[in-house]
Amino acid sequence: MTDTITIGESDVLLVVDIQNDFCPGGKLAVPRGDEVVPIVNRVATRFRHVVLTQDWHPPGHRSFASSHRGKRPFETVTVDYGQQILWP
Repeated sequence: MTDTITIGESDVLLVVDIQNDFCPGGKLAVPRGDEVVPIVNRVATRFRHVVLTQDWHPPGHRSFASSHRGKRPFETVTVDYGQQILWP
């Protein structure tokens, strides 16, 4: 059984966090993360509207390990919204 999707003129493809930092060699690399890029590029050609988001934090953001004395990347700290994994 093959399911199909009909894409209309007002439909939007929302692409979240496709960026170099999450590809091999990036600061927060996801194994084989780059393999999704050609798939997204192919699917995007079928949509009139494509919206891409990008994860970004200003220097000194509390999600960075360097903002917490003595903490290393991927350790956690408690902040007002709960546990935060610290990023490089």
